[in-house]
Amino acid sequence: MTTGTSRHLVSGRGPGSLLAITPETAGWKYVSSSIVALEVGAQHRGDTGASEVAIVPLTGAARFEFAGQTHTVSRRDVFTELPHVAYLPPRTAYTITALAPFEFATGGVPAEGRYPARLFAPAELATAVRGGANVSRGVTGALDLSLPAERLIAYEIVTPSGNWSSFPPHRHDGTNGTSYHEETYYFRLQPRDGFAYQRIYSPESGLDLSFCARDGDLILVHEGYHTVASAPGTNAYYLNFLGGDVRPVTQVFDPAYVWVAEEWEGRPTPIPVGGPRATGA
Repeated sequence: MTTGTSRHLVSGRGPGSLLAITPETAGWKYVSSSIVALEVGAQHRGDTGASEVAIVPLTGAARFEFAGQTHTVSRRDVFTELPHVAYLPPRTAYTITALAPFEFATGGVPAEGRYPARLFAPAELATAVRGGANVSRGVTGALDLSLPAERLIAYEIVTPSGNWSSFPPHRHDGTNGTSYHEETYYFRLQPRDGFAYQRIYSPESGLDLSFCARDGDLILVHEGYHTVASAPGTNAYYLNFLGGDVRPVTQVFDPAYVWVAEEWEGRPTPIPVGGPRATGA
């Protein structure tokens, strides 16, 4: 199911493939992605073809087999544990066998095959808290520039209840001196019936899209500035895959909000109090 000019995809029901995009179905040049759910004992077999691919466990336990290697991975959930991440170069066959109910994400971009297949342990992934005040969020480099890859980049972001992330709004669409990088946002929410919002906008083209992201949704960022807000009472996780002409991302912030990065409190206005008790919202 898609909405908003096919930029907002809703997960299907498992087991099996819950979501899948290719450059052809997404209408862009580089990034492919999928979400797969396996029952205990089920296997998923794949081949990276002409792409380098990252496999990111979301929940459960499984055995990975690729390039003569065998690894056992597990993850309680995306909010409490960091993942193991498998990096597979082009022309690599792989098998995933679920040892417990297992869900995983893949992201890929075309590549030449300059780096070998390997598994990155959670301790190898860079983590940080970015922002401040109600723009605080946790960032994990699932396949950031500190880890070897040709074009593919991956991040995990955890945005606590009521906070903003991907802020100030920024763009990397090949305009205004930026690199061209396509990006996917895959959302998991706690609780699962929570919600978050994502805005994507470009003053030059008139693009202005706002999506209500629910648990399991995938949003495609193809141009313009973009940012995410988590509803009060909802903790939001999203997994980003990025791919473009080069690996490093050159981005710019929306000039209207650059100052917020220096004043994370955001200059809140005092709430007027006094007089009769107010009613309503």
